[in-house]
Amino acid sequence: MTLLREDEIMSEQINPPAPRYVTCRCHHCNGGIEFDASDFQVGETRPVECPHCHKETVIYVESLTERLTPKKFSDFIGQNRIKERLELAIAAAKQRHETLGYVLLVGSPGSGKATLAYIIAEEMGANLKSANGMEIEKAGDLAGVLTNLEDKEILFIEEIDRLPKLLAEYLQPAMKDFKLDVIIDQGPNARSVRLNLPYFTLIGSTTNKQRLTPNLLSCFPVIENMDDYGIEELAAIARRFATAIEVEIDTDAADRIARSADGTPVDVLNRLQHVRDFAHVKGSGKITLEIAEAALKMLASHDEKPDASENRDAIPSAIRREVWRRDGGKCVKCGSRKNLEYDHIIPVSKGGSNTARNIELLCEACNRAKSDMIQ
Repeated sequence: MTLLREDEIMSEQINPPAPRYVTCRCHHCNGGIEFDASDFQVGETRPVECPHCHKETVIYVESLTERLTPKKFSDFIGQNRIKERLELAIAAAKQRHETLGYVLLVGSPGSGKATLAYIIAEEMGANLKSANGMEIEKAGDLAGVLTNLEDKEILFIEEIDRLPKLLAEYLQPAMKDFKLDVIIDQGPNARSVRLNLPYFTLIGSTTNKQRLTPNLLSCFPVIENMDDYGIEELAAIARRFATAIEVEIDTDAADRIARSADGTPVDVLNRLQHVRDFAHVKGSGKITLEIAEAALKMLASHDEKPDASENRDAIPSAIRREVWRRDGGKCVKCGSRKNLEYDHIIPVSKGGSNTARNIELLCEACNRAKSDMIQ
C-alpha cells in the first residue's frame, strides 16, 4: 500500500495538473492580463507589472458573480437605446469634469437595472455605494447613508419607490442643493443643523415610476424604461453565462433556453444553471438541444396551470395591458374585436413564458383553429 501511494505521488510530480489560464483587467489601462491561476484562491490578489502600460497592478481570480456580471457597456447585451444615452451622458459629464446627472431605471425584476448601475460607476471611474429603499425606514437611516458619501461617489438605491413618502421629500433638497437638515436632540432642546453634502450621483431603480412622489421624480433628468429583450439577445446572454460558468452549449440549446425564459436575463441564468446540472448528471456535461429540451420539461410542471382559466389568470395585469395596446385590442389574425383571448404563442406546458413577446390577442374562433406547431 505504501509503494502504491509513492507511485501516485511520483505520477503527480511527473504529470502536474494542466495550467489554468484566466484573464483579468489592468486597473489603469483596462488591458487584458492572462496568467496561470492553478495555485490561486478566489479573491486572492498578487501585484504584477501590466504588460501594456507597465504600471503596477494586481491580478486575481474572479468569483462566479464577478464573471457573470458585465463590467462595460460593450459587454452588456441588449438595451442598446439606453446604453447609447447613458454613454452620451457619461462622456459629457467627463468632458465638463462634473458628476453625472441623476438616473432612474425602470423595469421588471431581473432585467439588468442593478448591473447597469454598476457599469455606470465603472465607466465614471467612481465608487458605488448601494442601499435598498425598503431598509431606509427613518430619517436617521437616510441621513447616515448620505453623510457617509464621498465626493463624486455614486449612490444606488434599489426599489427607491419603497422609500416612505416623508423620506422621499427629505431626499429632494439633498439632491437639488446637496444640503441636508438634521434635527439634533428632542423636545424643547431640539434644533436643526444644515449639513453640506458632497457632490454625488444618485441612481434609483424601480418597477413602477408612478410610485415615486412627483417632487422626487422631477429630480431625475435621466429616466429610462428598460426595453424588452429579444430572443436573439436572450440567447446571446445564455451563451455568455455558459462561458462564465464554464459549460459548453450548442447554439440551438441557447435559443431554446431563451425562448422558455420570462424575458429577463436572471431567468435565463436560472434556467441555464438547471440545464447545466441536468447535463452533468444525465449527459456528458455539454448542453445540446436534446438535453435542454429534456431539462426544461422538468420545469414545465412548475410553470403550467391545470386549466385554461387558471392559465389566463397567471398572466400579469401589466402584461395584459401591454399586449392589448400593442395588438390594438383586436385579433392579430382576422382583426375581430369580439370574444378576444390572450393566447400563448409557445404554450406554458412546453416552456413558454408569460411575457408580452410570447402572448398575442386572438379571437375565440382563430384561437380554436390555431394548430400547435411545437412538437
